[in-house]
Amino acid sequence: MFDKGSIIQYFRQKKGLTQEELGHGICSKTHLSKIERGLTEVSEETITLLCDRMGFSMEEELEKLENIKKLVETLQKQLIFQDVEKVSDLLIKFNHLEFSYIVPLYTRYLLLKARYLLLINNIKEAGKILFSKEIKKLKLPQPEEDILNHVLGIYYIGMNEYSKSLVFLKKVTLESYYNPEINYHLALTYYFCKAFTSSYYHCQKAKDFFVQMNNYKRVLDTESIMLMLLEDEGHLAFDEIQVRYFNLLEIAENTKDINSQIYLLHNYAYQLYKHKMYEEASKYYLRAMEVNQNNKFNHLISHFGNVRSIFDGSLKDEKTILLLIEEGLKEAKLSNQLLFINLFTLYQFKANKDELNYYLFLEQSLLPYLYEIKEITFFDHYIKELTEYYIFNNKHAELFNVFKNYSINITMGE
Repeated sequence: MFDKGSIIQYFRQKKGLTQEELGHGICSKTHLSKIERGLTEVSEETITLLCDRMGFSMEEELEKLENIKKLVETLQKQLIFQDVEKVSDLLIKFNHLEFSYIVPLYTRYLLLKARYLLLINNIKEAGKILFSKEIKKLKLPQPEEDILNHVLGIYYIGMNEYSKSLVFLKKVTLESYYNPEINYHLALTYYFCKAFTSSYYHCQKAKDFFVQMNNYKRVLDTESIMLMLLEDEGHLAFDEIQVRYFNLLEIAENTKDINSQIYLLHNYAYQLYKHKMYEEASKYYLRAMEVNQNNKFNHLISHFGNVRSIFDGSLKDEKTILLLIEEGLKEAKLSNQLLFINLFTLYQFKANKDELNYYLFLEQSLLPYLYEIKEITFFDHYIKELTEYYIFNNKHAELFNVFKNYSINITMGE
């Protein structure tokens, strides 16, 4: 039910009336103030008299708002399906509607708009909404607070800051939150935080929800996370993992699900890279880049994976590798992706065989940044490389500082 007092206040201000002018002969200024703030009971007769004076029907306004509420619910559903075209069409309809005076409903709309911007990878514009004064100053009701935390979680996934994402996702009251899709984002975030048991639990819940909705696109996304979990925990032989990836890719191609194709191609390439199958990994990273025509962020991730595969597998000459690294670094800077700016810079030193600056950059720039954002996968890899380098070169003081600065035995997951 919408607050009639807020509606009266909106129309009064729109008409340029004072409380005294509107209430004259109907109710006192003090009583009208309480009506507008929802602090008193009010008869339907008084409501009708106030509305008649301003020339609108409360019933018609409530019906209009109810229709807007249903439109917002439809917007949420299409976002879960990730139907960009339908969501875009819905957002155009909202441009012609005025309902900002119903603060919780309008806030929900703004947050869903931010969610859409994240879906099309416009992280910068999404951030403008999420961190706007308009949102920050509000004391949100619990349902809208939950949406805000969910969308912030998705925002930080897009920024590769999985630990920060988890902070916001865990604030959502799962017992009463009306969108079980959040289990997918929890599963993804827990995976990258190496909390595999929690990731698998939320994968199962997300998959059940998507199957119930007949949302097979999102089932594919969830199955991809489950495959990564099975691989990382050693529950399946790699040839079985490959068969499952091929099956999922075939489904994604037959349904023309471009986003799932990109996701699956990239994840499969990463599994190939981990098994030191560098030539095959490079091939699938390139396929992911070819399929991806619009998403700059995903293109950047696949580009780095390809560079790493080519370099570690010595698949190209030094000049070609350096050119690929420079392309990636330029793209990372244009996208303001600090993680990949650091990673490509590191590989520049590596490709130039500049060992001194390589380990200096690793120690002074990359590792502190990875530790700050709690990017566990890369941190674990490079902290191991640095410690092995210090041990091999008998750099005991430097090794001690690494243990001291990073508390190597700290658990950065759950």
